Amino acid sequence: MVPISLCLITKNEADKLRKCLSAAASLPFEIVVVDTGSTDDSVAVAKEFTDHVYHFDWIKDFSAARNFSISKASNDWILVLDTDEYVTDADMDEIYRLIEAHPDEIGRIKRTSADDSGLKTVDYVERLFDRRIYMYKRPIHEQVLPIDETNVTFTYYPIPLSVDHDGYLSVNGENQKAQRNLEILLASEKDFPDSYTYFQIGASYHFLGDCKKACTYFEKGLDYDLSPDSEYVQMMIIQYGYCLMNDDRLEDALTFYEQIYPYFDFLADIVLCMGTIYLRHKDYMKAAMQFVKATTTERYFTLGANSFIAYYHLGVVNELLGQKEQAVTFYQLSGDYPPAVERLQAIK
Repeated sequence: MVPISLCLITKNEADKLRKCLSAAASLPFEIVVVDTGSTDDSVAVAKEFTDHVYHFDWIKDFSAARNFSISKASNDWILVLDTDEYVTDADMDEIYRLIEAHPDEIGRIKRTSADDSGLKTVDYVERLFDRRIYMYKRPIHEQVLPIDETNVTFTYYPIPLSVDHDGYLSVNGENQKAQRNLEILLASEKDFPDSYTYFQIGASYHFLGDCKKACTYFEKGLDYDLSPDSEYVQMMIIQYGYCLMNDDRLEDALTFYEQIYPYFDFLADIVLCMGTIYLRHKDYMKAAMQFVKATTTERYFTLGANSFIAYYHLGVVNELLGQKEQAVTFYQLSGDYPPAVERLQAIK
């Protein structure tokens, strides 16, 4: 059994910190909490769960804070969580077995995030690693990367640890965070002028509702030789498609998606976006074909992209075609998805 240290950094999120640590307290982890300048009860809350509570002066560098917390751990194997992430499931026996089987690799946890609209997304994030091999790099949207920069062959594996993430539920709070993140990203652009940085800048502008600037940075990020297997690339393409539509660049969206689609149609979110582009073009038959395809596509980021959201869009297509009975059928298949419920009420 390999001992593991759970490392967190936090600031002014006492309630979330208590929920986070309570969810993890029953697991066999040493807990290390680093506070970066809280003025609420965060430090007192942390001390209820561990004696390993430290202060780090905030220098607008998340990696520096993460690495400081890692340095305070007693163990070499590190698990990192954010304050707004709560463990819902963990198979420790299997985690120990995987560590033995993948000593030089990075473990990914499953994270389910909810937003204030009720939608949930699922992604896999790098959080379990040996600190003798890996550390955090980049000041914002920090990444677990090899300490030895000549090591370019590192790989990932999934571990049976799941968390719920509620960081997107507070719109005002997340807008403040997005603005803070954007400032750090723009300041670091000259040091990290690469696809990942441009994606994160674009994503920040997208979150803040500035699709024009988001498109500018997504286009910079896409001007690289990119792998369809990379999750951030997939997310960039999804967000870029919707930003193009929201910026009234419908022809650009169609041209771009028809070019990249054959490489990314294994993801229901991409198929949905392709269908939405056709729908906006009033090419209803092509749109319907994509929404049907989405229901048979296994992989997704957004829960419902291959089920109730796709059925809702099929309802929209049928309603636009004047086929109300078929529309009602698809809206009903969408269950309690709010837009579908709204359309059913309007039809009735």
